Amino acid sequence: MEASAVVASAEDRVVEDAVAALVQRDRAKDHPPGAEERRHDVRQLFRLVLRCVREGRAEPIITPSARIAAHCFAAGVDLADAQDAFNVLAEALWRHVAGSLAGEQRVEALGLVNDIVGAGKDAQARTYVALTASQGGYRPGRQPAVPAGDGRSATAGAGPDRPQAAGVRTAVIGKVGVIILDDQQKRNAIAAQMASNVVAALESLRAQDMRTIVLRAAPGMNVWSAGHDIDELPRGGRDPLGYNDPLEGLLRAVRSFPMPVIAMVHGSVWGGALDLVLSCDLVIADETASFAITPANLGLPYNITGLLHFLGRLPVNLIKEMFFTAAPLDARKARECLIVNHLVASDRLESFTLELAATMATKSPLAIAVIKEQLRVLSDYQPIAAQVYERVQELRREAYDSSDYLEGLNAFIQKRPPIFRGT
Repeated sequence: MEASAVVASAEDRVVEDAVAALVQRDRAKDHPPGAEERRHDVRQLFRLVLRCVREGRAEPIITPSARIAAHCFAAGVDLADAQDAFNVLAEALWRHVAGSLAGEQRVEALGLVNDIVGAGKDAQARTYVALTASQGGYRPGRQPAVPAGDGRSATAGAGPDRPQAAGVRTAVIGKVGVIILDDQQKRNAIAAQMASNVVAALESLRAQDMRTIVLRAAPGMNVWSAGHDIDELPRGGRDPLGYNDPLEGLLRAVRSFPMPVIAMVHGSVWGGALDLVLSCDLVIADETASFAITPANLGLPYNITGLLHFLGRLPVNLIKEMFFTAAPLDARKARECLIVNHLVASDRLESFTLELAATMATKSPLAIAVIKEQLRVLSDYQPIAAQVYERVQELRREAYDSSDYLEGLNAFIQKRPPIFRGT
């Protein structure tokens, strides 16, 4: 029996199953659509899917899905809610097709249904991103409750122009969460408070069931981040990049976060901020971007963990050049070296990044989480003999206890070139 015939014969059953699931979900909403409205919408969507199955391709669903998304956007419907009908219809179709076909027929039919539904959801996500960008920014999502000054619960600022915490703002588009670094006075230097606030923002967006995160600087900033806050580095006698350093904790949080984290880069990235960018899963940049790793300017002995982050992304000879010279790579060179996944024009940076993030948000979160974790484990954990580790740590200790390290910090604060003596 042909897949199209199997799907067509199950129209009433699949539609009713999907409607029942939607009505169940709608009970938690303040003003849910009626069952008849849901039935009409699901049936129309089912017939679009059936047309695609009959033609053996996903293209016929793309334009109608975009129109549906535009209507939902205008009505103020969240992208996740707009895609509910797709999700429940896909589940009902999968159950029916899996129970009615066998062997290669079942595999091909399920693959086609998956492609069709994915194309429809991608079209909706792209439409939401395009409409959001055309209206000049984000549609803010709900923010978590935070304690008010008198101990009562208060709601954090809902819009992207109001701070959620010092130096960090968040916004929501559908299932895409956006974390905005916004400490213009210190050029987004990553102090302990900022690092803590970014980690808190990640957890907040995770609790809101975001599927993809975009990490960016505030609009108008020409420095994405100046790197580790130099004022907070210890002045000798203690490892400046120990396990409990706030930046190190932030890097671990980003790398272990179960959803994709995309760095959207406009402007320059310095020092430890490059480690943060490389800890993200993808990097999208425009022509203003540049990237430099600068511990040699400070006499700062970088740690093994940080070097492993670079080894997981870049050739050894490039790593050596970047660390030994502290010279920045421009956007074009960074793209050639694969630091940057996509290099786009400045006027397209936001829309391109959000569209890519929205597409990722429509994919299986469980599959993405386990793939990301496997890649992290495979790239982060390299065996090293105990005596080798101890020798390296001793060399690092000599460096951060040296007069050169203090000279590097003092020169930075005094805005003068350091004079290193190798002692």
